[in-house]
Amino acid sequence: MSLRVLAALAVACAACERSAPPPAPPAGPRAVGRGSVMHVRHRSDALGVDKNYVVYLPAEYGAAPSKRWPVFYYLHGLTSPETEWIEEGKLDAAADALGLGAIVVMPDGDDGFYIDSAAPIDHDACMRDGSGLYDPEADRAATCVRHRAYETYIAKELIAHVDATYRTIAARDGRAIAGVSMGGFGAWSLALRHPELFAAAASHSGLLSLFYAGPHPYAAGKVQLITDPAQWNGPPRFARWIGMTFGPALSNWQAHDPATLVQALGSSAGPGLARGAPALYLDCGSEDGIQLHDQAAYVHDLLAARHVEHAFFVGPGGHDYAFWVPRVPVSLAFLRDHTSAAR
Repeated sequence: MSLRVLAALAVACAACERSAPPPAPPAGPRAVGRGSVMHVRHRSDALGVDKNYVVYLPAEYGAAPSKRWPVFYYLHGLTSPETEWIEEGKLDAAADALGLGAIVVMPDGDDGFYIDSAAPIDHDACMRDGSGLYDPEADRAATCVRHRAYETYIAKELIAHVDATYRTIAARDGRAIAGVSMGGFGAWSLALRHPELFAAAASHSGLLSLFYAGPHPYAAGKVQLITDPAQWNGPPRFARWIGMTFGPALSNWQAHDPATLVQALGSSAGPGLARGAPALYLDCGSEDGIQLHDQAAYVHDLLAARHVEHAFFVGPGGHDYAFWVPRVPVSLAFLRDHTSAAR
């Protein structure tokens, strides 16, 4: 990946020059009341610490004690907390406006890209001075873990906890996942690695190709991919973090890379949804300072070539919530339309 791209990515959220216009309201039920937002703390054996998550319960949850609901997991971006989706993304307001009949869980993935990393971490040193964190100035009590097992935490532990705690449809057809930036990577990686768990996945401005090196702007048929993790370059801090998180083995990068996982779907699925694949949504701002719109166009072409059903949008906006807030109701509606209704 180019130095220019990594330099922008290291700063995380470049301001955009134009914001995305509000999309047309998605079709479906309209607001019937306000849902409730709760902040929950629970024990994670996978991470070895207590973790927080935010949960949105639909307006009718308390009044319908026999009804079970689909669950959407929304993953935050690098350096952001689990409260990002409510405080900046206004997800609860979007869900209320849609009359969303779903539970939304917003977990804390710290800075771990939602994978199980073999990179060691010293919890005591982390708590003492921030050692082992992408941002040493982050809230250590909230961010330091004993094990970097974020995929296990989300895909096994948290889902089991949520299904045991709330009235969920505890099956693939009642479960979906979405994320922004780092969380967009995590949502697609988890959904494609665990298609038995998720019926749909959505990415807002996600890092969907670890190997995309160019061109910028994207040009079909001219894509350049790195072939060795050592070819990642750029600001030392970010390059070290990516190298540490994914490790030196090319096979581990490939095993988690959304674009590589899309290619593994094959090209013989025929029209419609590839067998066993989740329904997929992706968007990105056309002025994204990290140039992730080029990756989005590349992955869109990969999906189209393999006849994988998906929704794709690139429009005016940058890598920030001026672009993402108008897109949140779109991804919520996409997940709603590809999962079972409450029953």
